[in-house]
Amino acid sequence: NRWEDYIKKNTGLVVDAYFSGTKIKSILDNVEGAREKADRGELLFGTVDTWLVWKLTNGKVHVTDYTNASRTMLYNIKELKWDDKILEELNIPKSMLPEVRNCSEVYGDTNLGGKGGVRVPIAGMAGDQQAALFGQTCFEKREAKNTYGTGCILLMNTG
Repeated sequence: NRWEDYIKKNTGLVVDAYFSGTKIKSILDNVEGAREKADRGELLFGTVDTWLVWKLTNGKVHVTDYTNASRTMLYNIKELKWDDKILEELNIPKSMLPEVRNCSEVYGDTNLGGKGGVRVPIAGMAGDQQAALFGQTCFEKREAKNTYGTGCILLMNTG
């Protein structure tokens, strides 16, 4: 089908309930008041990294990185942006999505302890499997690792 081909070509993923895009659509379509809140800018989406940065900055920074965005089924991996056609088809407001940024930059500072509390720069994020590639010391081109858990995931350092 053309729609599934478009998603695979532009996101690298197959249409599946496993990915965030279909889950967001289901929430917006089936949870009372969710779509209205999203349309008013009162409901945001994010992956685990987004939530962590959001909480650490006391709700000041709504971001994700390319690795996490690429696993949502909403992110165009060729153009490096949220895919407007997919968002329109799934009826998901772009305004609820986090800003996509590099995995190694300063996103903001922690706000631990409130006013006058500890401020520490938040300067990096990565998805669990992508981070595990480096955690398992695959630093050189063509080194790979396989993780057995919820899924069976093979990743390779391509340089």
